[in-house]
Amino acid sequence: MTARRGAESSSAPRPSTEAAPAGAEAAEREQFLVDAIATLHGNGAGSERSIERAAQIEEALGLDGRLELGWNSSTVDIRGFAATPSAVAMNRVLAVDRAIDELSSRTATLADARKAVAQAAALKPANIFLFAAACAVGASCLAIIFGIHHAETVLLIAASAVAGAFLRRGIGAVGGSNFWQVGVAALLAGLLGAIATNSDISSSLRLAAVCPCMILVPGPHLLNGSLDLAALRIPLGLARLAFATLTLLSIGAGLLAGLTLGGAQLIVDPAGRDIPLWLDAGSAGIVAICYGIFYSAPLRILVWPFVVGAAVHALRWVALEVWHLEPYVGAGLACLAAAAILIPVSRRFQLPFSAIGFASVVSLMPGVLIFRALAGLAELQTATGATAEQLLVSTINDANTAWLTIFAMAVGFILPAGIYNWLRRHSSSTSGSPR
Repeated sequence: MTARRGAESSSAPRPSTEAAPAGAEAAEREQFLVDAIATLHGNGAGSERSIERAAQIEEALGLDGRLELGWNSSTVDIRGFAATPSAVAMNRVLAVDRAIDELSSRTATLADARKAVAQAAALKPANIFLFAAACAVGASCLAIIFGIHHAETVLLIAASAVAGAFLRRGIGAVGGSNFWQVGVAALLAGLLGAIATNSDISSSLRLAAVCPCMILVPGPHLLNGSLDLAALRIPLGLARLAFATLTLLSIGAGLLAGLTLGGAQLIVDPAGRDIPLWLDAGSAGIVAICYGIFYSAPLRILVWPFVVGAAVHALRWVALEVWHLEPYVGAGLACLAAAAILIPVSRRFQLPFSAIGFASVVSLMPGVLIFRALAGLAELQTATGATAEQLLVSTINDANTAWLTIFAMAVGFILPAGIYNWLRRHSSSTSGSPR
């Protein structure tokens, strides 16, 4: 009896001394899950990708939790974390993906993975000079797509985009919100566009003012918000779309204010211009690379946006010029083709779809139509008679076409994604059925 009591007394403390390390290890695992998903969610990864990565971490670490993504805050079971998904930084997303894959494949320890995620969260955006150069080239190529004729206007567009890039980074460095950044950059573009108009080097298209603003359009937020709504993540989807809408309003307000201060205005319904297929597709491919740089994506993966962006823009050109389809239908077909190609590519090579898919088609976003609709609403305050009637019709037409284009682009992404996910689930269930 004595020996037994002695054995019991010597072994009794053992559970309490082992519980602390076990509890600490469990807390570290949970914290890694929170840190990894917060970095993904806060830097532009799609919601589906964040959810899949959370499941991968839980399987690797033996966790079982429920992830709820939101705008200002998200939760993993009862643990909350703050990660507002307003930024788009694909270098951070790729670095976190790499850390999760290494942990899942047992080539890295939990401590190594936590260190890698911390380093990923601290990665800086694209170099300011590379970013400014991408803004200049992207805005200039958009002007080519819209049919610009004057070389001096292209130089002005490039200068405006470069100045806007430095302004945005500077405002961000002192704590200015995204709305201030794009609003001030658009104000400068409007002022310089007015100078071009008054100097007779800008046509009725007002490309000198519009193109530097086109690169500010929050395409990923519009598309991610639409995808969240389709997946019934209603609060997050609405929050993304509200953020994108406020961003567009900030851009439009800055643009119109700049034009007004410079004594010019945005023509609501100017005549469009046609350009050759090779020029349209080539320029679109270059624009896709520029958008990848805006998203801080590694340069080595931007061959995909270049090739696919050029190809789907060529498809849109054929849809409009040969098949005589509506512009929003052409944009939807382009997104359908881009998603059908790049969703399997992103899965096969473990690349964020936001980095290669959105960059390929975001130049199709109807930013110019939205700006013209806003300009039409502003001009309606003083228009009368037949002029007001014509202005109202043009404004409604621009707004309707813009909405239909965004809707068609979202559907173009949703259909291939749904089909691909269904095929993956069906393949997994079929291959697993014998077991």
